[in-house]
Parts: sequence; C-alpha cells; structure tokens
Amino acid sequence: MKKLSTLVAIVMLSGCSSSPEVEPQPTPIEQPIVVEEPQSNTISLTVLASPDDARIRIMNIKPKYEAGIELDEGKYDIEVTKDGYLTYRRWVTVDKKTILTIELDKIEASQSAL
Repeated sequence: MKKLSTLVAIVMLSGCSSSPEVEPQPTPIEQPIVVEEPQSNTISLTVLASPDDARIRIMNIKPKYEAGIELDEGKYDIEVTKDGYLTYRRWVTVDKKTILTIELDKIEASQSAL
C-alpha cells in the first residue's frame, strides 16, 4: 500500500511541477511588402470629347488616336469632328500626361445654310 500511495503522490506531484508554464507565442502576421512604383514619366494624350461619338484625330502623326496614346514631347494638331457640329482643330503642346476636354458646338440652322 505504501508503494501505491507513493506512486500516486509522484504522479500527482509531477502534474504540479514548479517550472513556469510556457505560453504559446503568437504567430507573427506577415505584412505584405508594398513596392511603390516610380511616378510615370510617360507623355500621353487623352481627349474627352462631347458628344461621345465624335471623331478624334491627331493630324500630324500616322498612328490612329486612342485614349491615353503615348507620344513624344511636342506639338500636335488635334481635330475633333462630328456631323452637325462645328469642327475643333487646334495645335496642342504635349509635354506630360495631358487630358484635353472638348465640347463641340452644334451647328445652328442659320450657320448650316452658309
């Protein structure tokens, strides 16, 4: 019996060890690395025309105009046309990202007779 009570005491005391409990360490949350892209030095042209279906052309280059067209620094002959509206045609200097807003004026009945 003495052996049994000694065994029970050992088992009970082993559960009550004096070593400090080790708390689980939180798993570090990995932060995404944000890589900032250098500011774009792209020279481009976007023409916002009203009416929306107006025809936009750059008269002094061969490539067909598309929104955000990349260009060399310089002067460009911009033409915006639409039947029933006065034509817009101007030289525009493009030396950075450029957005040009053009609103065409309707041709009045008295102007169309000329």
